[in-house]
This record gives sequence, structure tokens and C-alpha cells, in this order.
Amino acid sequence: MFAEELSHFPLFKDLTHEQINKLAPIFWRVTLAVGETIFSQGDEARSLYVLESGEVVLRFFPEDGGSLDIEKIAKDGVFGWSAALGRPHYTSSAICLSAVKAIATNGMDFRRVMRSDKELSAVLIERMAQVVAHRLQSFRTQIHALLEKEENEYR
Repeated sequence: MFAEELSHFPLFKDLTHEQINKLAPIFWRVTLAVGETIFSQGDEARSLYVLESGEVVLRFFPEDGGSLDIEKIAKDGVFGWSAALGRPHYTSSAICLSAVKAIATNGMDFRRVMRSDKELSAVLIERMAQVVAHRLQSFRTQIHALLEKEENEYR
């Protein structure tokens, strides 16, 4: 990919030219249509995505039915962390709410590049942790609201 373009995404902001040049070749562009499922909960976690334009919803499907929207991802948002972290399966589904343009990388390639540069790895892991922590808080808030709603319905 386009090292110059990659450096504009918040995930890669302030990385050195050398670090950007290590990452750039492993990314490619993806174009998806409204309503398209990028990956489903339980699928093999293969790719990490950074949104260039459009909107994606991360949706969790509990075993007892229904679904919960964990978060809406907009421009510059990152999703598919399971692949980047070496997890075997995605923990939610990613569905296009609009036409989407994104960049993507194979999780194995991403981890290989991170292993080759400890400083790069530390920066990216810190940034990933912040995003994941935010999503967990959002998910907890939604679960709490759902439980309150159900409790109020039974009164």
C-alpha cells in the first residue's frame, strides 16, 4: 500500500517512516456494499480493517437469540482485532451500514511485522488496547440497559 496514505490513519499516526514502510506492503484496499457482512461472529479471524469511508456496525449474537450492536465504526475506525491479536475466531459480526472503503491486512502478516519491531509493537498494542477497552465499556453499557429494560417489563 501507499505509505503516505497509511500514515494519515490515527492507528499509524506518528510512526517512523521505517515503521510505515514495514506496514504499507501488507495492506490492500477493500470496497464493500451496503448490507454486506464483512465477517460473521465465529468465522476464522483472518483480517484487520481500517475504515476509509462509510459505516460498519459490530454486532454480537448471544447464544439465547437476538443481537446487540456493540459499536458503529466510522472513518478511521479499526475493527477485526481478533485477527491482529491472533485469536482464532471473530467475537462479533461486522456489517456494512453504508457503502464502505477500507484498507485491510492479514492478521498473520500484521503480527509478523509487529514481532520484527518491538517499538512498533508496543505502540500498536497500546492503541489497540484503548480501542478494545472502549468497546468493552460500550458493550457493558448496552447489556446493563438491556437488563434494566427487561426488569422494567416484568414489573
